[in-house]
Amino acid sequence: MQFICTAAELIEKLQIVTKALSNRTPNPVLEGILVETEKDNIVMTCSDERITIVTRLKASIQSAGRGVVPGKLFTDVIRKLPDGAVTVTMNENNVFNIRAAGTRMNISGQDADLFPMLPQVDREREISLPQDMLKDMIQKTEFAIATEDVREVLTGCNLEIENGVVTMVALDGFRLAMRQAKCSEVLEKLSAIIPGRAVGEIGKLLSDSEDAFATLAFGGNKLHIRMDDTEIFIILVNGEYVNFRQILPKSFATRVAVELDPFRRCVDRAALFAREGNNNLLVLRIADGEMVIEAHSQIGDVREELQVEQDGANINIAFNVRYLTDVVRYIDSDKIEMSLNSSISPCVITPLNDSDYLHLVLPVRTSATNA
Repeated sequence: MQFICTAAELIEKLQIVTKALSNRTPNPVLEGILVETEKDNIVMTCSDERITIVTRLKASIQSAGRGVVPGKLFTDVIRKLPDGAVTVTMNENNVFNIRAAGTRMNISGQDADLFPMLPQVDREREISLPQDMLKDMIQKTEFAIATEDVREVLTGCNLEIENGVVTMVALDGFRLAMRQAKCSEVLEKLSAIIPGRAVGEIGKLLSDSEDAFATLAFGGNKLHIRMDDTEIFIILVNGEYVNFRQILPKSFATRVAVELDPFRRCVDRAALFAREGNNNLLVLRIADGEMVIEAHSQIGDVREELQVEQDGANINIAFNVRYLTDVVRYIDSDKIEMSLNSSISPCVITPLNDSDYLHLVLPVRTSATNA
């Protein structure tokens, strides 16, 4: 095998495909990149057996072939090469020779037949979604995926499509993030739990362009995503996702509208003190059109005051600082609405007059909310 391409284009594709590179595996071949020739393309594949990424690069193919090159070393080598043409040659012993300007390097590879075959997706159902929409949904929900949980379904993000509405939900037992978007062209009904790691990698590869689309094919416990020159194969999480709609309160005793930017600044300042404490708490006291945000720690305390639009009863409520800072970080709106019932009931936070993006945060029981 021999091909010629530019170092810049090669490293760009390596940064994509190595997102699925396996670092800890009993199968050493998964620490490598499968490199194959295909007409005028180089095809590169990485897999950790749950996520497989395939990407293509236009190149001048001098001779056909396929082999596995150590992923991290090959990427580091290409990254450090000078700009310009790179010639990669693999001999019959699977040794990769890399030439660029005055540089010559040899890297021992492995037989391509040792690399696992691509997952087979029977393509029972196939839909096309705007990449920018899917990327926005991932960015606004993935932080709420459980990193560890006895319920494996919570370590993934739930994608649900029904009646032209696409819904993505993540929850970790303490908070929930839900993003909905209308896609009238999609009339399929389906749901799938995408593993947390895969969700993050998909989000990094999606385009912000309004004209870019991703094709999602579902079959059995697998998902296949096609985006231009890149494909992603994912083994989905088995099981039935939590009925999140039952968790959402149907009515509220108090509703508060507040300007997001001043609220974000107050939360960020109070968080500096809350993180120094033993309980990581922010206390919100809402009364007569005013919100007071407090945090206490061994080294100091803070009190922030904000004017709000209040409808309903006064209330004191406390939150883990991490969950509230996540809310203000990911909502993009001039105003937000907080809907509450009591100091021990879930709080729902949305952009004002927009229920398509929703946070639900469980409060923390504390004597401070009874003061």
